[in-house]
Amino acid sequence: MDIDIRRHLTDQTETIDVSKKQVVYHNGLPAKGFYYLEQGLVGLYQVSENGKESLLRVYGPGSYFGYRSLFTAQNYPSTARAMIDSTVVRINVNDFKSLDTTAPSLARFLMAEVCSELGEAEKRLMQFNAFSAKKRILDTIFYMFQTYPEYPWTYREIGEYSGTDTTTVIRYCKILKEKGILDKNSRKPQPVNLQQLADYRKSLLIK
Repeated sequence: MDIDIRRHLTDQTETIDVSKKQVVYHNGLPAKGFYYLEQGLVGLYQVSENGKESLLRVYGPGSYFGYRSLFTAQNYPSTARAMIDSTVVRINVNDFKSLDTTAPSLARFLMAEVCSELGEAEKRLMQFNAFSAKKRILDTIFYMFQTYPEYPWTYREIGEYSGTDTTTVIRYCKILKEKGILDKNSRKPQPVNLQQLADYRKSLLIK
């Protein structure tokens, strides 16, 4: 969907190179446009009142992010940070009406994306309430390595995304290594085979 950027929004875009761990925008700051990820990975993070950080979402190449402000006219609700060296395009459009006028197909696409993300957020909330920590860890490992297999995922990131304490993730991943689900020769959580991991997840009868 970058065609609308190139065709209709050239004068309103700015390409920015961001280094690993560099913040693209901070939670609570006034929204100044939205973003398109040309290359790299960007994580969306939220920090609780007690200082605990959660990884809410991961954006890969071809993704738009930071666009909720188009619909709500509110400050950025979360912090976006590069997980690896990345290139982003900032689109300096601050309201949905302006975007719909200049790039209507992109506006419709982002509207659908908002609905999709809300549905995914509801599903994850249900999983937090209904699934055990073990199931959430397995689901997170499968999602991360299926979607972005080249990224060196850490126990901490698995914990943040699954809503699980890092020590619990490390402890359970040790069990998974003993079972041959994860590579026991790797210091990091590395699935031996994603289908094997999925089959193991289905076989669990954990409450």
